[in-house]
Amino acid sequence: MRVRFFIFSLGIALILAACNMPSKQSEYDFNQLATFAAETITASGTQVLPPAGTPALGTTTPDPATTFAAGTPQAVKPTQTGTPCNRASFESDVTVPDNTSFIVEKPFTKTWRLKNEGTCTWTPGYQLVFDSGERMGGPVTQALTPVNVAPGESLDVSVNLTAPALAGTYRSNWKIKDPAGETFALASGPFWVQVKVKRGGVVVWQTFKQGDSTPEVSAIQYLLRQHGYTNLIVDGIYGAETQAKVKNLQKENDITEEDGIVGAETWEVLVIPAALGDKGDAVRAVQFLLKTQQSYTLEVDGIFGPITEQAVKDFQTKQGLTADGVVGPLTWQKLIGK
Repeated sequence: MRVRFFIFSLGIALILAACNMPSKQSEYDFNQLATFAAETITASGTQVLPPAGTPALGTTTPDPATTFAAGTPQAVKPTQTGTPCNRASFESDVTVPDNTSFIVEKPFTKTWRLKNEGTCTWTPGYQLVFDSGERMGGPVTQALTPVNVAPGESLDVSVNLTAPALAGTYRSNWKIKDPAGETFALASGPFWVQVKVKRGGVVVWQTFKQGDSTPEVSAIQYLLRQHGYTNLIVDGIYGAETQAKVKNLQKENDITEEDGIVGAETWEVLVIPAALGDKGDAVRAVQFLLKTQQSYTLEVDGIFGPITEQAVKDFQTKQGLTADGVVGPLTWQKLIGK
């Protein structure tokens, strides 16, 4: 009862105060009235609470669209975590550990032991795919597994490869592709095979030295020109100038004996693989040997076109080589002769 009387008295006071305002102000500031009322209530020592859910005087209901003001923490969607559908981990090199040595063009089989670290089963629809580096004669893609490999299970993955035709260190990088076309590998990237190819082995080379005069010497001179000695004349005569260029080549390529004699080590640096579409003096060397030594009707123009390719394939077939039309060390060796 006392509270109601106080509220009624407060209302009368507010009305009287409004009436006493200067006549030039048509509207009274609501915030000032609210302040006046609050001071009056405070002075009386009585606290009057508004009904639950009612905004306080001088405030407005927040707009949901503008609730998150600058600097105010906002709700953030949690980042998706967990194991992906497709992922492999490397367990071991079953065959051909890194930096295994092979002679040039030596066939070998690489086998990795991989573990399915994802949540999806590897089915026969999954494929092993070449990713980057040196393909080493391997397939662009092949079946990964003939059986299902469930998450947590391991699989031996094999691919047939061939050591490159020239000496050096080579790496071949591989991945897996699922039936939807997504490629994946280890968490760190592709898995690989790395080999060292050494000179010698199955390739047997004929030796040439100063004083020789044969069609093979012309091939040597063409190849020297391909290596940058373009001022060398191709005349089929192994003279002092040819010997000097051979010595330079040996020195630049760290060949054991810098003696100016073209033997196995020098041949394997000297020869350059040639195939359809290539141009230059290395192609001229191939054409010259096929024409003079094997009686093929070819123009020695330095352009490896379809006619040259067919002659190479025919020659490879006769020599028991793979008829791929690519002149690698084995084909070069047969062209030069033992």
